[in-house]
Amino acid sequence: MLEKGSGSDIIPLGRSMLKWKWIKYGLVFLLIIFIASHAQAEKVPLAQVIKEALDSNSEVLAARSKWESAREKIPQMLSLDDPKIGLEYEQIPSGSRNLADGMKMYTAKQMILFPGKIYAEWQMAKAEASRQEANYKAEVLEISSQVKFAYYDLFYADRAIETMVEIKNFLPRIKKFAETKYVVGDAGQADVLMANIEDLMADNELLTMQQERPVKQAMLKALLNRDDEIMMETEAVLILPGTIEAGEELEKAALQGRPELLAMKAELEAKDSAHLRSKMEYLPDTMLKVKKRVADGWDAMFSFSVPLYFWKQSYGVSSVGLEREAAEASYTNMKNMTVWMIKESLVMADAARRTTKLYEDKIVPQSAQALKAALTAYQSGKVDFQTLLNIERTYKEAKLKLYGSQVNYGKALAELERIVGKPLDKSLDPEIFGIEGLGVKELN
Repeated sequence: MLEKGSGSDIIPLGRSMLKWKWIKYGLVFLLIIFIASHAQAEKVPLAQVIKEALDSNSEVLAARSKWESAREKIPQMLSLDDPKIGLEYEQIPSGSRNLADGMKMYTAKQMILFPGKIYAEWQMAKAEASRQEANYKAEVLEISSQVKFAYYDLFYADRAIETMVEIKNFLPRIKKFAETKYVVGDAGQADVLMANIEDLMADNELLTMQQERPVKQAMLKALLNRDDEIMMETEAVLILPGTIEAGEELEKAALQGRPELLAMKAELEAKDSAHLRSKMEYLPDTMLKVKKRVADGWDAMFSFSVPLYFWKQSYGVSSVGLEREAAEASYTNMKNMTVWMIKESLVMADAARRTTKLYEDKIVPQSAQALKAALTAYQSGKVDFQTLLNIERTYKEAKLKLYGSQVNYGKALAELERIVGKPLDKSLDPEIFGIEGLGVKELN
């Protein structure tokens, strides 16, 4: 029991101290479990995580399969329809049910589309393959961005826990000084109580962070298509670029290489070919047919389709033309939105970069110095306990803000990469991304 003065000034602290003691034991037990799990953790760099995701993520694999399928359809468009071979019996006498009484003939016929139709369908297949390729690249960038978001969230959880552990290791010193000053009569009981409250609040905050961490890890593992129980540990430091390319350069690169724009452009080209194909419906197709008599001689037949009901073709041309206009309007809108998205992401990225540098170079170091100075000043009675607690909280919040700003900067860069269509983080090994730094694998 800690006491100050005598009589009515004596305030018992034993019961509350005993309660806090048992709470502390429980939190220490949880901390031991957390540390033991870290002993079996797998430290994974960001580059490794991205490569694993691009190799195993089901959505990336599905997009690649669609691209491969579209590529395989291109040669098919240059082939004619399968010929039809048959057997005919002609001139069977009336009343006879015997096929042998008739003239036996072997037949073969082939439908030949107008060459312009074949060319238009071939162009449509090429455009569709290009669209699926762009969709695949877009999916690669999307999954890469999601992986980075999840990795950065896990990084923040790890660093936040480290920060709270650091604070937890520091708070006993504050409590010890408060208790010592209280015993000798240099501080009030409120200092001791506030020290214990601050410690309990830190315990609760640390416990919350430790409970949230598995949720962040589960999201990352879902993107990696993992179902193991191994704990993943992030890198201790995020290495992010110190500068960002100029907005004009990023806008130019995005308008030329953003996969979503390339996909819409390919769709527009497919609509052009479909429009040409619809106009070709006015032109006749050819049917060739040959008959070979078993007994003697053979017959040949040439026939042409006649676009007699021309209004049907005119409606088809009009319909495809309207679809093309809609595709062009969507493409133009996507270009405008791309420019706006780059401007917005650039502002967010630059703000996060400046905040990171400010906290890393000035605020965190100065708040650490202020905490040390305040602790010394409290011992000598130059500052009160509330001032010491405020400075301790400022230091904690500064470190959390630093890690939060780093995460926000990394996420803003990941979003810019997704929009622009190319990696911007030069710290990552370009080997992991494959063609043009996109993780896109060539088809055989």
